[in-house]
Amino acid sequence: MPIYDEVWGMEGRSAIPGGSAMNSARAANYFLKHRGTAGKVTYFGAIGTDSKGEVLAKEIADAGITGHFHKETETPTGTCAVLVKDKDRSLCANLAAACKYSPDHLEQNKAALDKAKIIYTTSFFITSSVDSLMTVAKYATENDIPLAFNLSAVFLLQFELANVLAGLEHADYVFANEDETAAFAKAQGMPDGATITDIAKAIAGYKKVGKRPRVAVCTNGPAPVVVA
Repeated sequence: MPIYDEVWGMEGRSAIPGGSAMNSARAANYFLKHRGTAGKVTYFGAIGTDSKGEVLAKEIADAGITGHFHKETETPTGTCAVLVKDKDRSLCANLAAACKYSPDHLEQNKAALDKAKIIYTTSFFITSSVDSLMTVAKYATENDIPLAFNLSAVFLLQFELANVLAGLEHADYVFANEDETAAFAKAQGMPDGATITDIAKAIAGYKKVGKRPRVAVCTNGPAPVVVA
């Protein structure tokens, strides 16, 4: 869904709605739509009251995703410059309004959660509104809705560990890459020789509330995915 230079003022370049959870929402919507089940994905987030926010919201709506956006009047829509060279990528993010999600907005739109078959969130949302993240996590547990949770980044396990673990307790499905699993192992005091399989088992077995056993899905670069 490219947004071209007439919006962004950057000739010869394109811009795409993104962010970790939004990319997951777009991917889920793509697969559901191509299986004949359209209009089933709802996304919560925060944007600014600017042209970038307007275009982002329109692109998401045009794709068939229901967007519930808190709109920040004093902070611009978050952006991220992406530079790609061969197989390497560098990112420079300005999170801006993405860090300003309002718990009041969640309360006003909470009815959308009643329809959910599964709820997905990322640890990145801790920096947006940890109170909202935990409200949704507890709601999922109390209403027996499967919760999928992505560990998201090493720095969150280093600097927001208590909040990550609080969310993890409610998670029925956990996603992590090899760097995040290593950071989890270090935070939990696991031995240096712990394998990704050992760590996946530890994530799956971490203390949990709710009815379901937890499934941990750990990617490992080009090696096979580990599921515990």
